[in-house]
Amino acid sequence: MYNIITYLNRYNIDYAILKGEYDQESFQKEEKRFQPDLDIVLLCERQSFIDNIKQDDTYRQIEANSFFDTENKIRIDFYFKTLNVGYYHYLFIGKQSFINKEVIESEYILYQILDPLLKFSKYHNRHQFRLQSYFRNGVDIETKNLLRNIVGKKLANELLEKISKDDFNFNKSFIRRCKCSILFINSNFVKMLKARIFS
Repeated sequence: MYNIITYLNRYNIDYAILKGEYDQESFQKEEKRFQPDLDIVLLCERQSFIDNIKQDDTYRQIEANSFFDTENKIRIDFYFKTLNVGYYHYLFIGKQSFINKEVIESEYILYQILDPLLKFSKYHNRHQFRLQSYFRNGVDIETKNLLRNIVGKKLANELLEKISKDDFNFNKSFIRRCKCSILFINSNFVKMLKARIFS
């Protein structure tokens, strides 16, 4: 067990780990050696959590929501209630995931679809392998509906159709359209303005 799980349990913080069925195998698909990190969604307020964990010498802050566990030698990325890339908050994690202590499969697949596009503007080999594995038997209706609620029916259908055909090439225009759609959910437009004005 990672130290951070003990820490979260000690302070009664609900969490859901972002972990999928094909993760370990997918790391072998990268051309360069890939060091996995630990991604965790927390059901708590960000600032108080960050202030408290900074007092623990086990964890060294490396980015706003990222810490290095000096004992387990692993990077930990924290999300707070939602999955997001910067001010693009695209999915509130459901209650069942926090009960399970792990995100449910449809939420994880959605994370694999949107996170690489928003963060890297492309799918790395590990992402492609995971999505190919999940989509082998088609797209489940829950994942499809979640994606449609985020980027709209037209973009969601186009995205899922290409991935289903193992086509992971998306041009900048398509990615901009996805980002634009996400700006108009979860108060992301306001978050963007605040980030640009106060940065």
